[in-house]
Amino acid sequence: MRKLTFIVILLFCAGFTYAQKGKVAQATSYFTSGKLDEAKKLIDEAITHENCVNDAKSHFTKGQIYQAIFESPLNDYRKLDPNALDVAWEAFQKTIQLDEKGKFNKKLKTQYENLIADYTNKAIEYYNSENFKGALGAFKRVLEIEKSPIVNSTAVDTAIIFNAGVAAQRAGEFAEAEKFYKESLKHNYEPARTYAMLANVLKEQGKEEEAVEYLHKGYELFPNDAYMLVELINYYLLGGEPEKAEVYLDAAIKQDPNNASFYRAKGTLYEKMKEPEKAMAMYEKALSVDPKDFAAQYNLGNLKLTEVIELHKKVNDIVDADEYNKGMEQVYAGYTAVIPYFEKARELNPTERNTLTTLKELYFKLRNNDPGYMQKYEEVKAELEK
Repeated sequence: MRKLTFIVILLFCAGFTYAQKGKVAQATSYFTSGKLDEAKKLIDEAITHENCVNDAKSHFTKGQIYQAIFESPLNDYRKLDPNALDVAWEAFQKTIQLDEKGKFNKKLKTQYENLIADYTNKAIEYYNSENFKGALGAFKRVLEIEKSPIVNSTAVDTAIIFNAGVAAQRAGEFAEAEKFYKESLKHNYEPARTYAMLANVLKEQGKEEEAVEYLHKGYELFPNDAYMLVELINYYLLGGEPEKAEVYLDAAIKQDPNNASFYRAKGTLYEKMKEPEKAMAMYEKALSVDPKDFAAQYNLGNLKLTEVIELHKKVNDIVDADEYNKGMEQVYAGYTAVIPYFEKARELNPTERNTLTTLKELYFKLRNNDPGYMQKYEEVKAELEK
């Protein structure tokens, strides 16, 4: 009786196995005819019964179907599984695990070559939506596939390596970014930009000395590269040694004399060095090159205003009434002269709140000197309260 029961169980399992393999065959048929929803439904049913269906072909078929879902131009199919590409990858990995004799290697190579394009597109999609960790994962998967024995490629995908570094940097994974940028430099891909970006991620990790070394090495190799120059300028301008930025700013201006941002940056440098007259001259130069440079316009106005505020402080200390009144006339004349700088800044950027706040305060100070300023004060106040 036990033997009979055992035989019945075996027959049942064999029949069940056959039924599941029939589903795999039918799923393949639906896949071939483009009916991906039906194909997915059947392959999912078959794969769940691994006691009877645990062969490489079933998993390979699942990988094909899910990869097709990801690649489909039809949104209804793409919505079947938002993680279809990863499911396909896992199914192909399972195929390799079960396919001990390598019968599917040739077919897998075709699928893997398509996966490289798929994951590259996925990485771009993630990056453009600012999912930088997702982009990093997708770029790393591309590199993993390219290095796999199935693809057996000796080529180095330098663009993917570099972009993996960019994604890692944007994701805040600075150690990973460092690794990818250093690998990119080995293959001389986008070297000037890579030196600069590598310096950035080194600085983020507190590796200041190494960061400076890479910046200077990059500049020595590519002294005419604008990106490299800008990074050096920013490093010193924003760091504790702004005076060192002047050499590189002069080089940048010599290289591109019609770039207003370099003159503006030099103005900022002189502000940090407590040289307001030189700073104002640079902001004026920036505006002569680009009259629409809001930052230069605002900074110039701010320096002019600072001069008037300092004068106002000195006048407040005057004891003699006549001298005080004369001094205050100069102060109000100074505030009046400053207004056009900020009104011009407002024209360039109508909603910038610092500009509006400064104008509101100036209009209020001068309300008794000119009735029109009170009206302007109310207008700007209303704008700020929106």
